[in-house]
Amino acid sequence: MKQTRKSRRWIYSSAGLLALTAASVFAQDDYSGTTTNAESDGKSSSFNISYSGSLRYDMSIATANENPFNQRGNLFNGVTVNRVSFDYPLGSPPTIFATPDPATRTGDPAHNAFNMQLLRADLRADIKFNENFNFVARLRAVADPGAYQEFEPGDVGSLAAGRMYGRPDYFHQDVEGKSRPNPLEWSNRIGMIDLPSLYFAYNKGPLLIKLGNQDIAWGQAIFFRVLDIPNGIDFRRHSILDYASEEFQDKRVPSLALRTSYQFDSGWLADGFVQKFQPTVLSNPNTPYNIIASQFTVHDRYGDYDNKLNYGLRFKGDIGKFGVQAVAARRYNPDGVFRWTESGVNRDIPGAPGSGGLLMQTPFEIDPTGVWTAKEWFTYAAMSRLDGVQGLNSAIDDFPAGTGPLGALNVGTDMPTASLELDTFFRLSGSGLRGHIEREYRAETNLGLGGSYVTQSSPGSWLDQLIINVEALYTPDRSFTNPSLGQKFLKQDELVTAVVLEKYQSIVKELPATYVVAQWMHRTRSDILGRSLEGQGGDTNNVPTGKNGYDAFVFALQQPFPNLVWRADLAVLYEPFAGGILVQPGVRWKPNGNLTIEGFYNYLNGSLNGNSNSSSVATFSSRDEFTMRVGYQF
Repeated sequence: MKQTRKSRRWIYSSAGLLALTAASVFAQDDYSGTTTNAESDGKSSSFNISYSGSLRYDMSIATANENPFNQRGNLFNGVTVNRVSFDYPLGSPPTIFATPDPATRTGDPAHNAFNMQLLRADLRADIKFNENFNFVARLRAVADPGAYQEFEPGDVGSLAAGRMYGRPDYFHQDVEGKSRPNPLEWSNRIGMIDLPSLYFAYNKGPLLIKLGNQDIAWGQAIFFRVLDIPNGIDFRRHSILDYASEEFQDKRVPSLALRTSYQFDSGWLADGFVQKFQPTVLSNPNTPYNIIASQFTVHDRYGDYDNKLNYGLRFKGDIGKFGVQAVAARRYNPDGVFRWTESGVNRDIPGAPGSGGLLMQTPFEIDPTGVWTAKEWFTYAAMSRLDGVQGLNSAIDDFPAGTGPLGALNVGTDMPTASLELDTFFRLSGSGLRGHIEREYRAETNLGLGGSYVTQSSPGSWLDQLIINVEALYTPDRSFTNPSLGQKFLKQDELVTAVVLEKYQSIVKELPATYVVAQWMHRTRSDILGRSLEGQGGDTNNVPTGKNGYDAFVFALQQPFPNLVWRADLAVLYEPFAGGILVQPGVRWKPNGNLTIEGFYNYLNGSLNGNSNSSSVATFSSRDEFTMRVGYQF
């Protein structure tokens, strides 16, 4: 693997940070532990400094094929497909006659042994100034210096526009017009350093105020995010395939915020926040956990929204034996919405001088890393939960200044005609066409309710001390990506509900109690990744049929062993109607308070019902892997 001088500096810097962190562990002996108290005139003051940290190495061994959304995992690499196209000169009316044109997509399939090799360092300091006022800082450093069989644009003659479409970049968050979208994060191709916590806290009696960089966790649902709405998710570090029991502890995107909570005498809690809007961070193209087809260039418009604010309020308390909570928030949906946009790339169609000036006004760019055939187009449209026919129509109708003079025509709902037109332009390109899409963000209102109840029954029975949590979130006029990628986003009311059952139950007398969780989630308009259900169910030969709702069940357990040195874990996500399943067995060994070694396996199958393009799990189904993590805490 080639390494630039800048990349090597990052490896050395990361190694230096890890060494510095390790050195601080041994330095603690000189300071009598992890807490320092200031003294004055022989008396301890309330000033106090405490610190802690961790070092960890994460390694994921691949046991499945390469990611099909990446260039070197593309399903059509080296496959010859006959392009059957209209036979007509560019810009002239087509004739009925069609001629086959065999095309073989260039691309060397990769065979990586590892999906991830992360070095992580985490440092936390808590400075207590007095009984009411303290400052919290957390530094996180992550680097992946592993050697992978990476995509090299020069190997296929690619000149694709955009910094993210050359050699893979594992950590940089690419936003047009913004060099650092998150002001407290510094990143490059193989590593990142950020300050996920950097805030002042004031606590006096029932009042707690936090000001600074922080993340906010709301709701009781485990694994599913229903009322957990304040922060987006960072998918760069192992996507959603980390240890399930950790939920989203290391995934929420921190943001600058003011959070205030007040505990009333009645026991009710009022909790409100105002925060700088920060979007969900997606895995970059041609990296192991990427889920956006790399034949498309994404223009992230967050730069137009980085001065926007989210705000929300939550009330939580008890009514008799029932716990209740209510949530109201106004926020920009951090997941964003996508649509076609002009490529802005002036590159002529072979044999048609000056055509680049027209093509740059369309969503397409000529490049061998794009789509080569209609078959590839429809296959990846279905995999991306898009409508390949209407996607073609919107690319034509929404950009008439470029597509009109080029002779592109709306094909209605006729898939065979769409295939002919697509293959015509793919043939004319001489290689392939990259699509250009933009990511924007839309404001929405979230209204949520939650309730909890703890059952009473015969001691030791399954119904004794069973915790029941119910959550529901209603969002009127939520914006979704249109499966056509048209300029007009879908606007639909959505209701997301979850029921969670959890308890500690003694199953084997010789062992400590087992923690057991069972959950059900229903979504009326989107899947677990937030994609519109109208784009579900397509395949290479059929447009999407759509779905009426999305359901998922989760079952999880944790079984500690005597002395709590060993723990066995199991988590299962099952999509009964979509036909997907994720099974994650794991084991943890913790011989002392500092060292932890964990191993878990992710098995994913998104085609239990035949068509994998209805399942959210199917999006990650090539990521079967074994992960081992070795961590040291201090």
